[in-house]
Amino acid sequence: MIAAILVGGKGSRLQSVISDVPKPLAPVGDTPFLFLLIRKLASYGIKNIILLTGYLHDKIESTCGNGNQLGVDIIYSREETLLGTAGALLFAAPYLKTESTFLFLNGDTFFSGNLNNFIMQSLDDNVALIGVKKVKEADRFGSIYLKSHSNEIAFFAEKQQQQNGLVSAGIYKLSPAVFSAIPENQAYSLETELYPQLLTQGKKLSVVELDGVFYDIGTPESYAEFKLIDADQAFIP
Repeated sequence: MIAAILVGGKGSRLQSVISDVPKPLAPVGDTPFLFLLIRKLASYGIKNIILLTGYLHDKIESTCGNGNQLGVDIIYSREETLLGTAGALLFAAPYLKTESTFLFLNGDTFFSGNLNNFIMQSLDDNVALIGVKKVKEADRFGSIYLKSHSNEIAFFAEKQQQQNGLVSAGIYKLSPAVFSAIPENQAYSLETELYPQLLTQGKKLSVVELDGVFYDIGTPESYAEFKLIDADQAFIP
């Protein structure tokens, strides 16, 4: 299975802390954050990685190379003009559209638990499976609401005043069928535009709730918190 990792955004909120490197290369001790994510995938036998680059692409490419140092094979899909999360995915379609399924991950989130169940889960009649986690500060992320007594998604809600909620953990299992719903040559968001659009088209999207701890390094505060965790506990498969 191929895993595509989104690493092309500017990470504006984190630039006050790491202005000289792109967010996915934020150091955790002596290790770039992205290395931890790739090693996690490799531990499940996922050795084919596509990095969706854009902002400061040269630093990501020079740091990660062809993946040999991480025990994986890395290729790059480089956007010259950033077109959002779904736009970046569409730009990488030539590498992915022949796959029956593929993984798509945010390059700034990490999950400490066992991902084997999610990776092995069949799409069945879904066009997307979304790894989710219940969190106490759902207002930072936007929430996912399910149909009654089901794992099938009913609708998505924008960031709002809400304490507890079900949020995306930044890992998705997708069918190439999603590409036809992404407009060409315009900025398009995965979670605020593509997924709601798929629902309106009558497509089925479901969630898989993940065990473990969900980490997001999108803010200086959350990045500082991540650097304090026990690596032996967080990074085991």
